[in-house]
Amino acid sequence: MSELKTEEEQIEAFKEWWKKNGTVLIIAIAVFVGGYFGWQAWQKSQADHLSEASALYQNMIEAASDLSKEDNQKTVSFIAKQLTDDYNDTGYAMFGQLFSARLDAQKGNYDAAITDLKTAIKQTEDASFIAIANLRITKLQIQKEEYSAALATLEQVTSSEFLAQRQELAGDIYLKQGKRDEARVAYQKASEALGDNVKHPLLDIKLKDLVKG
Repeated sequence: MSELKTEEEQIEAFKEWWKKNGTVLIIAIAVFVGGYFGWQAWQKSQADHLSEASALYQNMIEAASDLSKEDNQKTVSFIAKQLTDDYNDTGYAMFGQLFSARLDAQKGNYDAAITDLKTAIKQTEDASFIAIANLRITKLQIQKEEYSAALATLEQVTSSEFLAQRQELAGDIYLKQGKRDEARVAYQKASEALGDNVKHPLLDIKLKDLVKG
């Protein structure tokens, strides 16, 4: 009888505990299960989102292979804007800005191209990408004959892997400013940065012209 009583007491104790804690337990289980499946759904959603951005990017690359066609230009512009507006949480958005800048520059809209590139820079912390964007901004500023601004932009390109491009552009700017000695020094540094095994015929011509002068 004592054992039965003990079991009865245990059952009653469990009933009492369930009254107090059963609802909380059910909610906790529901939250856990819901959270698990919610996490799975979120992961799938993110994967689909990235896949969509990748597909758009591939379509943009194909269209950009021949920008002499107006239809391709429109396609690139449309997709670039879509990547920027709807997929700005992916790395593809900044590439969309690069292609927007390329189109704007091709049309002579240098200010718009510079804005595109600066927007792309804000969307990433990738040092190489930022350097490439700043080099392109520099070229556009040279086109606009904003030489002081171009030199200031070049100052932001500090990575050694872009030293040759930076120095060559600096030489171009100095040459347009009539500073032939500074241009020659910059071109020489660009040549040294490339090394003996890398051929750059145009840079060699620039150097030879200044040495002859």
